[in-house]
Amino acid sequence: MREEIRQLIQLQELDSTLRALHATRQKLAKDLADVNKAAEEEAKRHEDCGNEAKAFRRAIDRRELDLKDIEARIQKYDGQLNQAKTNKEYAALQHEILGLKADKSRIEDEILKMYEQMETQSAEVKEAAGRVAAAQAAAEERRKSVETAANDAQARIERIKKERAELAAKIPRNFLDPYERLLQRADGRAMAPCRNYVCQGCRMALTTNTVNLLLIGDKLTFCHSCGRILFMPEGEDLTSIAGAGRKDNW
Repeated sequence: MREEIRQLIQLQELDSTLRALHATRQKLAKDLADVNKAAEEEAKRHEDCGNEAKAFRRAIDRRELDLKDIEARIQKYDGQLNQAKTNKEYAALQHEILGLKADKSRIEDEILKMYEQMETQSAEVKEAAGRVAAAQAAAEERRKSVETAANDAQARIERIKKERAELAAKIPRNFLDPYERLLQRADGRAMAPCRNYVCQGCRMALTTNTVNLLLIGDKLTFCHSCGRILFMPEGEDLTSIAGAGRKDNW
């Protein structure tokens, strides 16, 4: 195998590692975003729950003011009973007082139920606060873990980039340039081994002429189907292959 091909194979291994590291960083970033989003959603639910409880407290305050108003009116009409000049006036005041007392009883029952509901809401607010604290703690713990992993991945990326640059500088341009072009359009794998007369990049059978050019090895040989740069793996013995088209795993 030509030294330039060996170098391109090494370059592809480095590029594969770089892709994996970049994918890892993206996944870590997504995981962190998901955790932060969950914490924000818990905080929003807690805020909504608190706002609902405050609104309910204001509603209770309004009903208690209504109750005080009714009690004041009852007291006023009670004072007017002794000053009634006619039976008709006295009966009218009693009727008004009875109606107000009925309203007072109804509002008192309503306020009692509202207080019971407010206790339930208070418990829900406390539970929501607990969930917020737990979500924020989980987010902070995950954030530290992600930052550590991301920093490690970035350090490896920088190290491999340097190693790649040093290797690429050794490869002649007539070998490196086709590789770089293919790297952008071949799913990140510009090279593919030939096994059993089959391109392991696209799994298409290769022509005898293509394999012969590959065996001669004086220049780059490309797969006629996927366009990848072909190479013969170490130890591959084409003379022992009975026919073309076998699809061994790579």
